[in-house]
Amino acid sequence: MTAHVQNAGDWLARWQSNGITASIKEMLYYQRFPIMPPYSADRGRSAQQGAKRSAWRGRGMEFDEVRHYQAGDDIRAIDWRVTARTGKTHTKLFREEKERPVFVCVDLSASMQFGSQLLFKSVCAAHTAAAIAWGTVQRGDRIGGLFFSQTQAHDIKLQARTKGVMQFIQLLHRSHAEAAAIDSVKTEHLNMQLQRLLKIVHPGSDVLLISDFTDLNDDSVALLKGLKRHNTVTAVRISDPLEHQLPLHANTSLAVQDGDYHGILHAQAAHFREAYQAKAGRLQQQQNNIFQASGIQVIDISAALPLEHQWPRGKRRL
Repeated sequence: MTAHVQNAGDWLARWQSNGITASIKEMLYYQRFPIMPPYSADRGRSAQQGAKRSAWRGRGMEFDEVRHYQAGDDIRAIDWRVTARTGKTHTKLFREEKERPVFVCVDLSASMQFGSQLLFKSVCAAHTAAAIAWGTVQRGDRIGGLFFSQTQAHDIKLQARTKGVMQFIQLLHRSHAEAAAIDSVKTEHLNMQLQRLLKIVHPGSDVLLISDFTDLNDDSVALLKGLKRHNTVTAVRISDPLEHQLPLHANTSLAVQDGDYHGILHAQAAHFREAYQAKAGRLQQQQNNIFQASGIQVIDISAALPLEHQWPRGKRRL
């Protein structure tokens, strides 16, 4: 057992967590370890795989108005269109951007209710969303969210300050509990949430999609491009090690089930392990191709490690 895994076990013991439910106490923990923008895989331990880089616009200056050019004005700010139209030199005036809203979409559907080591993927997703929420309000911006399972979705409007994070966490906690109790036919899909986001997200927002993206398909490309047209969009992909490869030390078959389906993974057979790993790689590459076609950056997070172990302390960013 590696030191990381031992530390992961210590994390569960310290917080009296079972790794299956996302408690409010666990999400309050991330007030000490917030995820701060810019949201980038470059500085952390997660790998950016196959996706185009998403430009971070962040806070800065936004256009306000134009006026006649005055001595001392920066010539780089000259508005050449207005100048050409009026025949008199005009310059653009900018004002400081006061706010950059952050909107987090969290997948709590059936495929996320799984974990083989530390946390269920859904719990890891909730932790990530909470850490982003704390980082957002600590920066002075507002946080909003959309939380969905296989049968329902809940959204929360943009909120500010600690009170806003608490409302965000409380709804996320309730949504997670509801999702874990659901055992019915799937009616909600990722593309439906992307359509919702197109309607409710304020232009100029940072949008973070937290999911395993098992529902991602070719139809997602147009929706992701539409969302990215007026926002910065980042995909945070949650996975479990068992989804990538079977344990090499396994000398017996592994029983698995998905609702009513029961099956056997022949982990002791080398050819089966190789075929399993190859299929997992193809599925991940299919996702990467869709993200690349959409121009979306993807950040990979493992549910097998505490979230704060997956980006450098002190940097406080993914």
